[in-house]
Amino acid sequence: MEYLEKSEEIIGYRVKIWKRDAFTVKGYTIIVPPGPRGRTMPRELWKAVIADGRLDKLTKASSVRPWALGLGSWDPECEKGGQRYTVCIEETEHTDFTKLSREYDLFMKEIGASNWMCFEMTEKVYDERFWRDNPYRMMTKLGYQFHTREGDYSVGLHFDAYPPENYGPEGNPAMEFWITVVKP
Repeated sequence: MEYLEKSEEIIGYRVKIWKRDAFTVKGYTIIVPPGPRGRTMPRELWKAVIADGRLDKLTKASSVRPWALGLGSWDPECEKGGQRYTVCIEETEHTDFTKLSREYDLFMKEIGASNWMCFEMTEKVYDERFWRDNPYRMMTKLGYQFHTREGDYSVGLHFDAYPPENYGPEGNPAMEFWITVVKP
């Protein structure tokens, strides 16, 4: 992982690039339609899984405290302009989803090998301006482009990422936004 020199001066965010091999995540998913209703649904899913204890159960499927992730992705079940949103954790040697899978229908997503652009911020900055600042425009200013491959749904996605001491948008305000990128 390496921080991009002068990213704060260029775009106003501290940014690092993280080269990752393929990995898998599991969690609770919803299909989000395009439009105004779809913009509120990811936050509503976070609130629901925190309130009913599902997030706690999910994170306890790992013997070490994991990052809690909100995966924004697309697949053929989604409408054009919509997305799938999944509150999840990474499957590692420390996770065991056996008990949880008996209680809930967990969605599994295989994520392809990629470089990830990771924007560091607070929840307040994310809510107030991050999407207005436009991560796609910011990545271009930093010399990258969105990593997608036609017909390959394992890249071309992003995570709202909450560190182990902060599970979801209602906790500690530190968070990151991770998105797949390539050099043009």
